[in-house]
Amino acid sequence: MAYEVDFEEVLKLFESHGWQLKRIYEPYRVFVKDGQLPWLIPVRNKKVSVEYLQKFKNFIQGQNEE
Repeated sequence: MAYEVDFEEVLKLFESHGWQLKRIYEPYRVFVKDGQLPWLIPVRNKKVSVEYLQKFKNFIQGQNEE
């Protein structure tokens, strides 16, 4: 799994859609939003896999289509 995206970019993306960083359970960052299941994002060396970023973007796109 490639860790290619800076965590700061991922944090901004989540926050821009109303999610909050709630907890850190190494190596995971837990994002929460009322009425939604939490997202656990693994972070290694301040990088996040592009795969997780794409999954979240797909989720957001699906939410916007409803």
